[in-house]
Amino acid sequence: MGYVVFLVIGLAGLGYGGYEAVLHYRLRRHGIRVRGFVARFESRSGAGASGATQRAVVEFVDDQGYLREFTDQETARSGLHLGGPAPVIYLPGAPVTARIDMVRRSLSRIVPCLAVGCLFAGLALWELVRG
Repeated sequence: MGYVVFLVIGLAGLGYGGYEAVLHYRLRRHGIRVRGFVARFESRSGAGASGATQRAVVEFVDDQGYLREFTDQETARSGLHLGGPAPVIYLPGAPVTARIDMVRRSLSRIVPCLAVGCLFAGLALWELVRG
């Protein structure tokens, strides 16, 4: 029965990783690139010994002229400085899809999800075949 839990976790990881990979592809293919800036850093308390993490809040002006804001999901600053530039990419007409336009940041969101998904799906298959 443990394989069901592994399978659910594996499929969830593969699903989210697949969603992020497709979004990354669409952003690269059809995205609008704009210049944003880091407005501030938000501190969020972490669980356990990880302590507080800081996430960049990026502001940019979309193609309609509206000021938009989003919080980057990466916890490390990775060269972003308060008030400094941050390249932003988003899908036309959908500024909620905005991401920082750095390939390394996109891959750091996609690869671990797919790896964990494959690991847990493989464990579920192993349990199913073995038992």
